Amino acid sequence: MKLAIYQTSDLHGYVYPTNYVKDMDLGILKIGSYILKDEKNYDASLKVDCGDLIQGSALAHYLSKRKIEKNPLIQGLEFIGYDAYVIGNHEFNYGKDYLINSYKEVENKIINANIEGLSLETKPYKIFDYSGFKIGCIGFTTSFIPNWEHENNINGVTFLDPVEVYGKYEKELKEKADFIVVCYHGGFEKSLDGTNTPTEKLTKENQASELLEKYDSIDMVLSGHQHRSFITKINGVVCAQPLHNGQNFTKIVLDTESKEASYELIDVSKLNDEINEEIEKIFNNVQLELEDYLNNEIGEFDKDILMDDIFIARLKGHPFINFLHQVHLDVSGADFSALSLFDSAIGFKKNVSIRDVLINYPYPNTLMVLKISGHKLKEAIEKAATYFVVEDNEVKISTGFLVPKVQNYNYDTFGGLTYEIDLSKEFGNRVVSMKKDGKEIDLNKEYTIVLNNYRATNTSIYPAYENAKVVKEINVDISELIINYFQENKKIKVLDESNYTIK
Repeated sequence: MKLAIYQTSDLHGYVYPTNYVKDMDLGILKIGSYILKDEKNYDASLKVDCGDLIQGSALAHYLSKRKIEKNPLIQGLEFIGYDAYVIGNHEFNYGKDYLINSYKEVENKIINANIEGLSLETKPYKIFDYSGFKIGCIGFTTSFIPNWEHENNINGVTFLDPVEVYGKYEKELKEKADFIVVCYHGGFEKSLDGTNTPTEKLTKENQASELLEKYDSIDMVLSGHQHRSFITKINGVVCAQPLHNGQNFTKIVLDTESKEASYELIDVSKLNDEINEEIEKIFNNVQLELEDYLNNEIGEFDKDILMDDIFIARLKGHPFINFLHQVHLDVSGADFSALSLFDSAIGFKKNVSIRDVLINYPYPNTLMVLKISGHKLKEAIEKAATYFVVEDNEVKISTGFLVPKVQNYNYDTFGGLTYEIDLSKEFGNRVVSMKKDGKEIDLNKEYTIVLNNYRATNTSIYPAYENAKVVKEINVDISELIINYFQENKKIKVLDESNYTIK
């Protein structure tokens, strides 16, 4: 028997082939239309989504603001005929109630071995029987969620270590299944070449490598979370991870007699199938509502502040960055602000709509104000300064921010002060000046800094914030704060001059 296994992960609410500014080759409609035709070429199929489905796009944001009985994102995948779902970390962003309401209709398909306390009838694993050949799919979610997520959103929920939990179920999986598939909303923390060289700090955010090191019973790993895009064999085990936003997806054809598999990542840009009208019908009404919502104009600048080159904006500063710091500092009252520029950011035209805000800030992060010393502020800026290297007299991005995955979001700029970075100096000694109101910042004095909740809590990236006292939490999505800022100020003067110099 030839069995086609299709895997998506980190779809982040992308349905239509657009980011609502321009057409793009991505999304559920294109993927689903392909799968529904392609699966007819095989004896059977298995379809798995590995999480981060209901958050991340303008559509997902809009759905979270409405009272919906059924989430069309789930309904779309159900029409395609998905067999199993894994909960992702971003599923918790809009709160437990929204997560549970969205997934309630498919709770019997959720494979969840390591999250306790969710009021959904999930199973740790499911056995799929294909004419006597049995595949056991066990589901895991990164246990690192408490390091990012608001307490309110995970109150009463416990995240167990996937590696330990797999050991609990290994014996019965081996007894019940001929082939074991780990479906994991988490990634690989070590190299994919079989040498298992660590490629990131071993925080247990990503534990797929550890699973393979400890257990030889696993036949396949379908992963997600890291947005990396690969499919390969690691010591004989097929391991896959598709790109985010439905840019590609996993297809594996398994021969159930020989257990041999052919595999590939299907690039959505290469698909020419007509969109399945029945899938599209599920989204038609909400899509029309969304377009009206996105087109609402909420304010204006005195000129355009679009970014032509996001790398140059990060390096030299930009009015758009200045504006984001302006919002941070205004709503928080903090001394300083720290923020990253997301890869989706394009800046603003003179007239600003809700669409523009959500394109530039698609994540439901909130703000936290921490108390830190001048020493710790310098340490944080020094960490950001490791983003750049000089090679052949040209400023480039450090390899550590590109491999094994692109991490531009871990480069921060800082507001509320002026500062200078000298790239000719060694890492750790690049900050040559930090001034507030024209005076050098006192390294021994305590200040307040506002930053998003992800950065404030995920201190493995920026250790300067570890154990910092939380002065204030602003539990409103940053995109909502930006929208509110426009509505309150209406006309905003552009601040052209950058507050930092990198040379």
